[in-house]
Amino acid sequence: MSADSERTPDHPQSKLPGFTVSDIILIQIPMAVSAAALLFASARLLERPLDAAWYVAAFLGTWCVYLHDSAASCDAEDRISQPRRAAMFRSSRLLRTGLPLLTAVLGIGVLIWLQPGRITNTLLLSVTLLGLLHAIPFGGSNSGSRFRFDFKRLAVIKSPLVSITWAVAAVSLPLLEGERGSGVATEWIGGGRLAGLLTLLLLADSLLLDVRDLEADRAFGLRTIAVRAGSRRVHLIVAALITASVAMAFLGTGRDGSPPNWVHFCLTAGIGLGLGWACCTWLCRREAAISLSMMGWRFLLLLPLTFG
Repeated sequence: MSADSERTPDHPQSKLPGFTVSDIILIQIPMAVSAAALLFASARLLERPLDAAWYVAAFLGTWCVYLHDSAASCDAEDRISQPRRAAMFRSSRLLRTGLPLLTAVLGIGVLIWLQPGRITNTLLLSVTLLGLLHAIPFGGSNSGSRFRFDFKRLAVIKSPLVSITWAVAAVSLPLLEGERGSGVATEWIGGGRLAGLLTLLLLADSLLLDVRDLEADRAFGLRTIAVRAGSRRVHLIVAALITASVAMAFLGTGRDGSPPNWVHFCLTAGIGLGLGWACCTWLCRREAAISLSMMGWRFLLLLPLTFG
């Protein structure tokens, strides 16, 4: 079946204003930029600035992983939950193979130029493997071997795992590779608190995207948290996570180890994600819009840290 035959009414054949922007969102470029933005925000909050090349590496590494995931899912659950993106990846060898390879090579090149430490290299390798793990069916989907194992069957842990991975990377890289301050122990205490906050926020937006994919995941036997708990309970969980993140802004105020601008950071993140959550029902059938609304809080974090 051709990609054109699966275009939905909001994805017309003709090139309309905004169509190119929509495609850019669907091929995961904003997602990759949001990883660099989150890393930058964490580095600024912890007062451990990084070399600009680290943000390039974050962009390339994240884009590589998400391109691979989109290519791996284009003939499976994405056909139902994100038909536009699935059609784009099925019809383009460049998106399925060329860009993932190119971004991987470029990302490795940037890391070789940066020459990170051994601990950082171990961290980056672990993050990459975890990012790719759920998209690799060991033994092949058509294999008759009783040893075949598809890590996507562990879908219930995907959202927590992705959230922890993003949070750990965003906090650890500035602490390991950023310019060193005077109170190293205090910085790690603040970093641990920041990692906890980011895990809550990242889990919230990941769960909302699981709700978007609910029917597709159910059809393909992927027992995500949304499939197990149902849409209504997931929305309650998300509300609790956002509330907890905002509460951390006040609980962390004035405590030893609290990074500067902690309150502004927490409130901006919580409010930004809350707005995305409030709009998600209205945007649920707009593939590009809902993806951007869920990651939008990562860009908003730059405002209080840059202009505050």
